[in-house]
Amino acid sequence: MPTKKYELNTQSFHDGRVVLYQRPNLKKPVWQARIKIPNAAGYLIKSTGTTDFFEARRWSENLYDDIRLKQMNGVSVKTKTIEALWKLFEQSYPQEAPSQRRVKDVFHFVKAYALPYFGKTKIDEINTVAVNNFFDWRKANGRSKKSPTNTTLLSEISSLKAFLDWCYRRGFCSRKIEIDKPTPEGNRRPHFDARDYTKLTRFLREWVKQGKTATGGGKYRDRVMLTNYVLILANTGIRVGEARGLRWGDIDTDKAAEPESKEYIILQVKGKTGAREVVARTNEVKKYFQRIWQLRLDEKNGIKPALDEFVFCHRDGSQIHSFKKGFQNLLQNAGVEYDSTEQKRTIYSLRHTYATFRLQEGVHHFTLARNMGTSTRMLETFYGHTSNRAMADELTKTRKRAIKTLPWE
Repeated sequence: MPTKKYELNTQSFHDGRVVLYQRPNLKKPVWQARIKIPNAAGYLIKSTGTTDFFEARRWSENLYDDIRLKQMNGVSVKTKTIEALWKLFEQSYPQEAPSQRRVKDVFHFVKAYALPYFGKTKIDEINTVAVNNFFDWRKANGRSKKSPTNTTLLSEISSLKAFLDWCYRRGFCSRKIEIDKPTPEGNRRPHFDARDYTKLTRFLREWVKQGKTATGGGKYRDRVMLTNYVLILANTGIRVGEARGLRWGDIDTDKAAEPESKEYIILQVKGKTGAREVVARTNEVKKYFQRIWQLRLDEKNGIKPALDEFVFCHRDGSQIHSFKKGFQNLLQNAGVEYDSTEQKRTIYSLRHTYATFRLQEGVHHFTLARNMGTSTRMLETFYGHTSNRAMADELTKTRKRAIKTLPWE
């Protein structure tokens, strides 16, 4: 092979399939490697990173062997950049994801953090160390001043993993990339304990009445809607997004085999884990829905709401997108804004309360996880502190023993 003008001290091996050379006009010229890709057109050109010839030769020999191994296993040698793979991922993932909410979460995180950091990096250069370095960078470069909690990082790791696993399934990388997860201990999710939940629910009735008065600001409708929203979420464990999309046609009932009088309230919800049926904790939930139904009947002059109307809606039937402001106002007035560890409660605390209470009542982890659309691992991770309480009856079981009467008794 003739020497090119931009190549000095050319050395070739393996019948010209491996070529080492140095670039001119450099004080310390590093050896470059040009390797012919077996059974394919073109070359792979990389810097060896060293000015020592023997080190450069050993490095290039190892690279040549690695390329041959990849070819034998059908793995692409000229790997794509993360930026290029992302364009392919954007097109295919919406059809593969369990829900549009999942698509939104993954796209948001990768675009905000992973693409700016990894964009020009090739997929075969990413490993566990590179990903750990990325998350160290992400902690210091968030959009808010606060460092992300471990709970947030776990969610973000899940989003990045969705993309990297897709790359593996499509054959763009030869191995799954493992990601070290932070320990979630110390990040118990804020919920309502029994005392504060009782305090909140007792306050609700008076709070709704006050909505009719001048001091209540004439917010009766808003408070009726929010009150029943709170009670429904706390007794079903559905997510905020699932409640937002709930329509009247999604509510169903079923009769228990025994006793015959028992009635189940069943909701058809669609969330980030897909569609599922949710069985309410108690048939009292039916009463909460009836209150909203009656409110809508009154507003529509006796005309029944359509089955495709949103349950949580404004007067015109349009979807209520957020109860956040009203809920925080409610907690402040009820005096239950913070939990015992001084964590501020949010609407999601109602879901966490549902999980905590159900576990304390002895509901099996697997059964509860299916009803909530989550995993048993998540329940054990975030609600493990309830396990012994849930098993209290089991732990205190004793066998009745016959007590022998002594002669002197």
